[in-house]
Order: sequence, then structure tokens, then C-alpha cells
Amino acid sequence: MTKTIERIEVLNLVLVGIGAVIGWITGIIHVPSFVLGGGVMQANFWLLKKVVRCALAPVDSRRKIHAALWLTVKGGFYLFLLSAVFIRYPIDAKSFVAGVPLLLIACMIIGLSRPKDQSDPPLTPC
Repeated sequence: MTKTIERIEVLNLVLVGIGAVIGWITGIIHVPSFVLGGGVMQANFWLLKKVVRCALAPVDSRRKIHAALWLTVKGGFYLFLLSAVFIRYPIDAKSFVAGVPLLLIACMIIGLSRPKDQSDPPLTPC
């Protein structure tokens, strides 16, 4: 799972970069809003990875506290960032929304291109 998740993260950053370059050249989208949409999803995915790693670790009260802490940080970060983005800063909503699904596209590409017999190393604890 570790290698797959890292591949998804890298591919997502590549897709955001390619989309930003194409948007900058063509002028179709507001590039900072597009990059922010992709960045929000990247950060959200990273925090979700931390939550899942802590939750799937061997049963230990300290690990469960870490998982709860990461989940709280993830929720707070997401709510704070989205409210700050749309209330405080001039963000183009259409461009922001265009950057958000790139993480899902990266997940689909990695999932469909991966050989069935390939396995990832075991999870490392949080």
C-alpha cells in the first residue's frame, strides 16, 4: 500500500503541474485557484493516509489516540482552509473545482495500471 499511495501522490502532483502549465498557456483557468484545489486534495489525502496508518496499526491505546488526533487535524484543516479560501481570498470557484478531482483521476490511473500480482510492503506505524 505504501508504494501505491506514494505513486498516487506523485502522479497527482504531476497532473496538477501539467494542468497548471496548460491553464497558464491557454488562459482557460485561473492557475492559482486550480493549483490550490489540487493542493487541498493533496494535503487532505496525506492527512487521511496518516489517519489510516494509525488506525490500522497494532492495537495500542497510543496509536488510537494518534489516529483520533490526525482525524481531528484533518477535519479542522479542511474546514479552516475551505472557509478561508472562499470567504477571505479571491478564488475562482470553477478553477478550484477543476483541480479537486485530479486526485481521483490519479487514483484511478494507478489502480488500473497496476499489475494484479504486485504487492506492497507492509504498513509502517504512524
